[in-house]
Amino acid sequence: MHWFWSTILYHPQCMDSLVSFIQEATPPYMPPHEPYEVQQLYEEVRRLVLVVFSRLVTNKENKSQWMTKEYMADIIYNKFIFTIPVLWDICVTYGVDNPRHVSRLLEAVFSLQPRYEADAVQALMFVQESFKYITMQVNKDYESEEPPNLPETFKGFSEIRRPSGSKGQDKITMSVLKDLVVHMLDTAVTLRIFVEVYPKGVDMMKKTNFVLSIVQLYEYGIPQLYETLLELEEEGTQAEEVEGYIELARAEFIDILREMLAVYKNAIFNGEGSVASNVEAYLSVMMEALSERLLIWDYQQCYPVQEDLEVLKQVYPDIDSVKTDFILQAIYSNIEDEDFKQEELHATDNLMNGHLETTDNSPTTSQENDIPDKIREESLISEVKDILPHLGDGFILKCLQHYGFSSERVINAVLEDTLADSLRVLDRNLPIIPSDILDEKFLETGIARLNVFDGDEFDIMTRDDVDLSRIHIGKKKEKYRDLGAMLDDKTMVKKRIDIYSKYNLVCDEEAVYSDEYDDTYDSDGVTPTADVADDARRPFVTPRALQQRQRDVQEESEDESEEVEEEKPREGAKSMDFCRNPEEMRARREANMAARRGKGYRPPPPRNTDVVGKQRGQGQEKEVLQNRDKKEKHKSSRGNHSRRQGAQWKRSQGMMPS
Repeated sequence: MHWFWSTILYHPQCMDSLVSFIQEATPPYMPPHEPYEVQQLYEEVRRLVLVVFSRLVTNKENKSQWMTKEYMADIIYNKFIFTIPVLWDICVTYGVDNPRHVSRLLEAVFSLQPRYEADAVQALMFVQESFKYITMQVNKDYESEEPPNLPETFKGFSEIRRPSGSKGQDKITMSVLKDLVVHMLDTAVTLRIFVEVYPKGVDMMKKTNFVLSIVQLYEYGIPQLYETLLELEEEGTQAEEVEGYIELARAEFIDILREMLAVYKNAIFNGEGSVASNVEAYLSVMMEALSERLLIWDYQQCYPVQEDLEVLKQVYPDIDSVKTDFILQAIYSNIEDEDFKQEELHATDNLMNGHLETTDNSPTTSQENDIPDKIREESLISEVKDILPHLGDGFILKCLQHYGFSSERVINAVLEDTLADSLRVLDRNLPIIPSDILDEKFLETGIARLNVFDGDEFDIMTRDDVDLSRIHIGKKKEKYRDLGAMLDDKTMVKKRIDIYSKYNLVCDEEAVYSDEYDDTYDSDGVTPTADVADDARRPFVTPRALQQRQRDVQEESEDESEEVEEEKPREGAKSMDFCRNPEEMRARREANMAARRGKGYRPPPPRNTDVVGKQRGQGQEKEVLQNRDKKEKHKSSRGNHSRRQGAQWKRSQGMMPS
């Protein structure tokens, strides 16, 4: 490890060669021009250089060779091993095909030495000045003091001056124009990859208002680059190449804005930090992008803003609706729609001496009645409600549909009381009534919804009183953890106490011991006579056997002469026998044995218990194998087994002396 770091620190050519390679490496926006063999060698060197830079952020090689992170942070910063230009060159050279590796490398560098963050902010400020210089070069002569038709941030810009005494600046040539465009493209690609592999760089860009610099370059620099390219009037591959670089730069600037917004969206969806602060940061970046017109117009064509705002509303319902409506209105106002422009021109023609002429309230053409998306409808409704807050959303929507979704015409018709007859009869507090989903699906597909579960207790299409407590998603969680918990639950028993108490089947518990009990006569065996009164709730009932015996005694006392009837067997006596008569049982057993000895009885054949079988090699029968198996299974219950247990049992029973 000390050899490696000694070479890095004390041999200047080592770091110079590494830095020169990444500075002169082929950027991703340019195709390789070398032969195949040279390209293979270049890729191998490119891989080894990345390995060396990865080694430079590794502070521990093994247990015996390592350095502390604090010491390593001072080395890489004070010895200029890593600088912001070096990190950005690494992003351009390796960020396209190795984004995860470059992301870990940048994360390690910024975490080891936090002072690189301040350097990155200074580098971004320098990039802002370079963007201003490009804009000035294509908007004014070099010697003029202030650029015309540029924002306030460009005033007083004089950091880059021509040497004194030099001649006036000639017109921009094709080579100068190409240098400006390539520099702009290389910077855009670098920053886009930097934000993609290191999302924390968005905070650095936000500190420097970098979005505003991109918007101004896109608004005042790129159109002039196209004009300058046309003024040169050069045809050939070089002009086409420069035009292609300008197109790539435009795409990269749009992707930079996209990546910055994606950082906050990913933080919202992943639950990183406060959702409210991330949403507010997203809206602030979008508001900065709205400061000019061209960038947000191209961004809307590539990535519709209303879709992102709709998703944010679902995730965070408390989003600032004023800002979202302002963003959508600003975007829609920049849409270059010829029909929309003609409507505006037609509306301005009706202005006479500061007053508006009476407008035609007839419905517009079918081309003007094209229904926009839901977001635009909400934006137009909110625009009308800002002026007329007492109107309902449904009534405003009906008016917008009638007047071709022109909010100005709706406001004018309401204020002048010139609404159409079909709108006058409507309730002005009418809310928006959503259309039936089934009807929309039937109109789109022509297929009616038919289901075997239509009209049941869970049909939400036809019922409003669905018991949601009986509906669950996924596997239902059981009320009891196990059988013991279910048996311990006595809630159902407690609910039944009130019911049984109404039938007097539940008696109050009496104390087993009472201090007021008189035990004076308990020891002598003399106790007062107990109350032998019959309980009215449960009268005394004579057992059935005693009732039959009492009836027989009464018959004997009434008629003692009828001895024949006394000798008859009583049917009730049979049920009173303590056990069966042994004499009858012996007679029945002898009858059964005699029947077996008779002619019709045939004893079962003796069971074959042969386990020996035939000699070895002749095969064995199935019964022999079964007998062997049975003997093997049951050999522990007979034979010489369990002698000790048997002897112990005999001793315990007193069968043998111990």
